[in-house]
This record gives sequence, structure tokens and C-alpha cells, in this order.
Amino acid sequence: MNKKKSGSFALAAAIAVPVCIVLFAALFASSKPDTLESLATVHNFAGKAKEAHSLFGNYSFPFAGQGFLSTLLAGLAGLVLIYLIYRLAAFAVKRLSKNKNDERK
Repeated sequence: MNKKKSGSFALAAAIAVPVCIVLFAALFASSKPDTLESLATVHNFAGKAKEAHSLFGNYSFPFAGQGFLSTLLAGLAGLVLIYLIYRLAAFAVKRLSKNKNDERK
């Protein structure tokens, strides 16, 4: 396999594997409350919680309704956000290391 094909395969795998994981995980998403909500209910302080509004409330997109598609979209959006944070951090590290190298010269 030449270098160009190898790089293309690695890129495709780097995209496909996380998307498949999100797809697989979305199939098993539970409609039951998570552990924090359950503990709050058991210990009688769930009523004291303040309602917060979130784009990913209940691990779904509000505009996509409830169900598999909504959970899948929220998971994919989470992947995109994590990737963007990674790229921003990589850019900052590259920029900082370049500045340090320039100062040493």
C-alpha cells in the first residue's frame, strides 16, 4: 500500500470508527434517568434542582424530537465538538512551540 492510500485509509478509519461507536451507543440509550437524577429522587432533593436549558438536554436535540435520531444527532454533534476542541488545542500548542523556538534563535 502506498503512502497516499495508507493516509486515506487512516483518515477514513479515524472518521468511521467514532461514528460507528456513536451509532452503536445510540441504540442502547436509556430513557430512564441517569444516576444523578436517581440519587436526587431517592434522597428527596430532586425538587430543589433548578431547571437548566441545554442544547443536549437529556442527551438529545430538542428539535429532533425524542428517540433514536435525536440521540444519534446529539452524539454526532458531540464528536464534532470534541474534534473542534482538539484542533483548537493542537493549533495553540503548535503556535506556542513556534513562539518558543523563535525566541531561542
